Amino acid sequence: MSVNKQIDQSRIMGTAAFKKEINHLLYANSQTGSDGEFDAGWNCRDHALVMALMLKSGDNYPKIASGKCMFVQGPVAGNAAFVIGQEDHYKSGHNWLIHSKFGLIDVSPSLQSREHRFRALFNGIFNRVWLPLGKERASVVVCRDPHDYVVEIEKANHAMAHSTAVYLHLGEQEVTEKLIESPFKFLNSRFSTEIKSRFGSDFYPAVAKHLHDFVVGKKNSLMSQGRVKAWGIVVDEFSG
Repeated sequence: MSVNKQIDQSRIMGTAAFKKEINHLLYANSQTGSDGEFDAGWNCRDHALVMALMLKSGDNYPKIASGKCMFVQGPVAGNAAFVIGQEDHYKSGHNWLIHSKFGLIDVSPSLQSREHRFRALFNGIFNRVWLPLGKERASVVVCRDPHDYVVEIEKANHAMAHSTAVYLHLGEQEVTEKLIESPFKFLNSRFSTEIKSRFGSDFYPAVAKHLHDFVVGKKNSLMSQGRVKAWGIVVDEFSG
């Protein structure tokens, strides 16, 4: 295997390098809102839109699912279980991608907080598979009913030395050219408000193009650049 091929394989979706690159461009600082709900800064809709743009096939885009998610680290080595995500009663929710080939795709969550850090590494979920596959036991559960969501979270809280991603799938959003041209009402995040004021809707297709070229080894990582500078580089190179 050539060196170039090895570099490409290290950057593909589902790897740590890809997750770091997309998160660097699309994350925001965490904060607690006026309603008391914690916003981890995942910007899940922004991530889902960029991934949909990356994975367009012909004239078709993957759909964006809406609902909630909870990542649960079960008890281990005397430590209590803990969770990161949305409780069933939260007003806020979560979004991810539904792809005809790759199934459920979610790369926005960060499984660490000031209080907790997951044992299982997390590069994303692809087709209901928690990546990377490793020695830590991890599984993905998808529910369609809020009651089942609560039940599965409780079960995961008692699963010894096991990490579980629990999703509540409530609906799907079509990705259309109209949405891409005017995405900000759909995105509706602190992050997207800043992007709108700085760059407008060209930002998201530009990020998708950068990530595509990063995956195939045509562009270098922007991780060494400050966030705002990285945004400018992407837009200058790929917008229009």
